[in-house]
Amino acid sequence: MVAVTVSQIVKESLGEIKNRHLILTPENYTEIFNEISKKYGFSTEESRKIEKYITRLSGEYKNQALGLNIKTIDEFVAFMIARLCRNAAQNPPNSTEDKKSNKSLIAFARKILQAVSILHNKEAKALAEQSMQLLAKKYDEKALDEMCEKWFEFIGSYNYEYLDFMKYYGVKNFDDLPTMSKELEKFLMLKDDRSDTAKLAELIMFLLEPSITKELDDELNSLKNTIRQNPVGLTNTEFQDKIKGFVDRRIEEDRAEIVEQVGSLNSVLQSISDKISAIAASSHTNSVKVQNIKNNLKDINLNSNSIDQVKNMLIGIAGVLEMESRELGIAMNSQQTTISELQNRVNTLEKELAEAKLESKEDFLTKVATKRALMSEIQKIEEAYKRYGTDYSICFVDIDFFKKINDTYGHDAGDVILSAVAQVLKKHARKIDFIGRYGGEEFVILLPNISLNGSVKFANKLRIIIENFKFIYKKETIKVTISSGVATRSANLGDTMTLESADKMLYAAKQGGRNQVMPKIIE
Repeated sequence: MVAVTVSQIVKESLGEIKNRHLILTPENYTEIFNEISKKYGFSTEESRKIEKYITRLSGEYKNQALGLNIKTIDEFVAFMIARLCRNAAQNPPNSTEDKKSNKSLIAFARKILQAVSILHNKEAKALAEQSMQLLAKKYDEKALDEMCEKWFEFIGSYNYEYLDFMKYYGVKNFDDLPTMSKELEKFLMLKDDRSDTAKLAELIMFLLEPSITKELDDELNSLKNTIRQNPVGLTNTEFQDKIKGFVDRRIEEDRAEIVEQVGSLNSVLQSISDKISAIAASSHTNSVKVQNIKNNLKDINLNSNSIDQVKNMLIGIAGVLEMESRELGIAMNSQQTTISELQNRVNTLEKELAEAKLESKEDFLTKVATKRALMSEIQKIEEAYKRYGTDYSICFVDIDFFKKINDTYGHDAGDVILSAVAQVLKKHARKIDFIGRYGGEEFVILLPNISLNGSVKFANKLRIIIENFKFIYKKETIKVTISSGVATRSANLGDTMTLESADKMLYAAKQGGRNQVMPKIIE
């Protein structure tokens, strides 16, 4: 088996959560991390503890525990409490021997409760004292069951995430309070040294900043926030690997950006060279200065000169051409506009490249995904369905009588309505949903991990919001409604058929009078 690192397991775990369209919670992350670790032959500390506890159980309890696929310590404790309570209810002590055994168990339980009562948890201490009072007197089966239920609720709802902030203060072992105190004390003793670490962290953040590409700005900001919160984390090998991976990706993005810019500059250079040749050919006398300019163009080397150097050289050449335009005669004057346009083109080249990238993914009017990006996302969500069975629904949305709005109020008003409807859809969708403009006044919403019934309810909610929303254009209120068609993947043979089914449902909604969602769901 190929050797893997913890960093690789973490990356694969985060990737699996994204592929399965799960919400990133501690519970989901722990489950997926244990699954990936097990795949590579690793076992976490928690899983090793659970295996050890289960091996110590008797035959019947052991088989039951193995059959339940227990994944966390909380689940194991809940399992044991449920079995013990059930056993106590089914087998009450009758014989003298049972009564002796019961007394021993009560004494044992009281000792455990005494130990619990000295822990630093008010709720656990109060519950332990109540339990000891119950065991100290004559009790009935109902009182015992009620107390068991209270312990079960306490264990099921207990949340120790309030300790998470201590990991930023050097605490690594959260299982033992004395150990936590020692780690915190050690951290505080090294507080003076942390000032140097903080200065080093600021330097690293400064070094990470310079770049040509802007594609990785969000990831860069996330890294910088992590470093600010915990500068000591820079000594962690896993976090160092994460920074190295970010730098590698940024270098590749920078290279791609430079290739695009160099290609555009090449075309500008060729265009300028062609214009100069045309001007020289039309002159009455051979101009030495024109020849010098052509030689300067040949000296430009895109492999050795930086982008800024090339830009400045081109601007300088354009300036010389403008100064010498009178000496070059009438032909030069006729080309003056072209030279100025080339100069402006060089100055705005980088901005145009950035806009071209954005337009390929985002619809310029509605600011939602383009149809091309939408179809790409459908392929991704379909792959997740085939691999993991994660169901999804597709919702087709169409603005009712949109042509009438254009004809009555003008196309500018139509554009305003399109943009406003798109923003309403984005505002009320979930974070994992994906919205794209399919064409004209049609939108498509991808709804991962949701049933057909839930999808129809969601579409109806959007319909009501749009119907009650005040769309205003030039101080005039425009009434807008939508029709929607919904289909779920599990009811169709493929992603294409699911899209077609949603389109058919939209057609049925429009034929049925508009301002409605199809299919109708009967509760």
